[in-house]
Amino acid sequence: MKTTTLLGDPSLSVDPGEQVRRTIRVHNTGGVVDRFTVDVIGDAAAWTEVTPAAVNLLPDGHVEVDVVFSPPRSTAVLAGQHHVGVRVRSREDPDSSSVEEVVVEVGAFAELDAELLPSRRRSRRGARYRLAVENSGNTPMRVGIDPFDPEDDLVDIRLNRESFTLHPATVALVAVKVRPYRRFLRGEPRPHPFELRLAAEPAVESDVEWTPLTVKGELVQERLLPGWVLPVLALLLVLAVALGALWFTVVAPGIKSIASEQASGAAADASLAASIANAAADKANGSAQDAAADLSSAAAITSTTPPPTPSPLSFRVATFAAPTTDGSFQRFGYAAPGGKALEIGDIVLQNPRGDVGYLRVLIGETVLLETGLANFHDLTYAYSTRLRVPAGQQLVVAVNCVTPGQGSARCTAAASFSAMLQP
Repeated sequence: MKTTTLLGDPSLSVDPGEQVRRTIRVHNTGGVVDRFTVDVIGDAAAWTEVTPAAVNLLPDGHVEVDVVFSPPRSTAVLAGQHHVGVRVRSREDPDSSSVEEVVVEVGAFAELDAELLPSRRRSRRGARYRLAVENSGNTPMRVGIDPFDPEDDLVDIRLNRESFTLHPATVALVAVKVRPYRRFLRGEPRPHPFELRLAAEPAVESDVEWTPLTVKGELVQERLLPGWVLPVLALLLVLAVALGALWFTVVAPGIKSIASEQASGAAADASLAASIANAAADKANGSAQDAAADLSSAAAITSTTPPPTPSPLSFRVATFAAPTTDGSFQRFGYAAPGGKALEIGDIVLQNPRGDVGYLRVLIGETVLLETGLANFHDLTYAYSTRLRVPAGQQLVVAVNCVTPGQGSARCTAAASFSAMLQP
């Protein structure tokens, strides 16, 4: 037999990384020497220490056992109440085990880490980044992100989400797109620093405090014309001047000499042919006049019916594709009025919401072009030789939707066409 007594308040509070102590008094009420073991039941056993964990007591003897609660400062122990059982077991009378219940209130602490991946990129038009935010505290946090341009509106910063709730030991990824407002054809690269300012507050009622965090990144804007363009243009100009000089000094005089010789021989042949033709001309004069009258009548009739001409046509194919994970494409077609043929000159691809996936333009089953949706917002293709869509064939815009853009459950990319409708 035994009795146990908890010394002190059964409800206690402790901050992560600190300790709190309670004492259990064990009394041997039996008539023989007994050995008692003390242990902890519950999820707090990993961060609770019992001293001594086992003791031998004479009849009517007693001992005080220290129970020390030391929750670590980590995400393994969440903020809030933890119910702990301190169990005392007798070797002589195992069925008489008793449990003293203690409620440990673990305090909250906030710790957020953020990293921009990558922190620096080079691009002519714009670049994409990923912001990783990790909750290393022990309580849920509501996080808000405020983009900031220290250079005063030189770049446009867009996030796929600006606020979210982050639970302990979890990481949230935020897509970041940075685009310069102005572009330049040539010159030195221009660095554009930017900041992402994070503010957070507990998602549940708590007095925990957290210092705002700022993550810095940089976009190095490069010129639109690559460095090799101007030297190549200069070389082509020099080559054109050299070819022009060669034409006028060598090739053209030789051609003129050959043409003069051929013209002299042709003049003699023409004189002989002229005398023969004059003799036949008088005979054929009457017949020629009649034939000319017939030809004039036929030409007048033919000229009254002009040949049909192509007409300009502009149209747009919008998509509304559901997300897929199997790589399949959803097709959206267009057929010319009256089943006529088309000749396409310009194609403008549009991705205003920033969908992620792939887009194809096809004539029937033949793929004209394919591009990733993440590579553009507006993309123009101009063809010097028009693309012909045969009569009766469909022009198809196909989309493989991986991740829809912000504010939509589907991918909404579109394609606009400028064409000539054939008669």
